[in-house]
Amino acid sequence: MTGVDDQALLQRLRSGDPQAAFRELVAAHGKTIYNIALFTLNDEIMAADATQEVFIRIWRGLKGFKAQAKLTSWIYRITKNVCYDYLKKRRPERLDEDGEHTLADNDQLSPEGAYLADERHLAVRRAVARLPERQRLAITLHYFHQRSYEEVAEIMEQPLGTVKSYLHRAKASLAGYLKQMEGRLV
Repeated sequence: MTGVDDQALLQRLRSGDPQAAFRELVAAHGKTIYNIALFTLNDEIMAADATQEVFIRIWRGLKGFKAQAKLTSWIYRITKNVCYDYLKKRRPERLDEDGEHTLADNDQLSPEGAYLADERHLAVRRAVARLPERQRLAITLHYFHQRSYEEVAEIMEQPLGTVKSYLHRAKASLAGYLKQMEGRLV
């Protein structure tokens, strides 16, 4: 969503038909919020609960939103805060070996190719899950949701240099984790 779309959506949320505009906001950002929560919390049920909590906080906080930051940055900052609140309440369990949903789009692949793609995606997800919370959030926002360094810094409420450091350390850790897992992949 562009800044212009954000401004128009914010205007509709504050006047006109706020419920319809809120449904539009949920449709536009729900999947991204859920994915950020899932990568941060490593638990589908907690991610779904956190997503609902994010939208409750957005609805309650709309009147106080001053639009000094982009609407998306404000939404993702709320997402980060909700996820951190959930992590404080209960530490997430590590991803287990069975029953993990894969992320690959396998429609265009051979059965063997689909299996390998699923295994690689699962390995990446497991590696991301092993990262410290802040590195995991920075990686998720920057690489999986294409947020700029500046946007990640704003969302995480951290200096730009700190975010770059999180990303550098996370990439180094991921490379190490994936190299360890490489022997398990065909």
